[in-house]
Amino acid sequence: MQVPGRSSLTIKSTGGVLRTLVSDIIVHIPGNQNGIRVKAIWDTGATGSVITQNVAASLGLIVTGFAMVNTANGIANQKTYTVDIEFPKLALIQSVLVTEVPELAGGCGALIGMDIITLGDFSITNHLGVTCMSFRIPSSHEIDYVANPTFGITPVKNMTSGRHNSNFTPPRKKRR
Repeated sequence: MQVPGRSSLTIKSTGGVLRTLVSDIIVHIPGNQNGIRVKAIWDTGATGSVITQNVAASLGLIVTGFAMVNTANGIANQKTYTVDIEFPKLALIQSVLVTEVPELAGGCGALIGMDIITLGDFSITNHLGVTCMSFRIPSSHEIDYVANPTFGITPVKNMTSGRHNSNFTPPRKKRR
């Protein structure tokens, strides 16, 4: 799988927590600039990426093999294809082995699995009830909230000084 230079993508809810992460992608026949724009579900529970039968048929893809796939409906032997997956205006990931499925939820034409997610840094936050998913490729550094619990937190200025904070009373320590 060939990966491009540094690029990133953000999906942000307009209000509320997202239960499904969906972005636009373009699926290409390898080396062909023409492709099909589809909605793609991001799924950290999927080992590999997937396209629907409609996408495979629309592109006229040639089967490269078969793979045994575990799904909620059981185990199935599914066709595989090699495609290029483009994140519009961001990155083209070449030679991705995808598995075909009959259909996906929400009318999506593809599913982005851990084969692509693990190529970069992937994070999800739900700060103030708004979901923000961000993905960058390639990985830049490790984010570990246990080792660095204050990562991304901006310190607040001392609120006891200044005329607007004259009524501020710091919280009392609880007695045990």
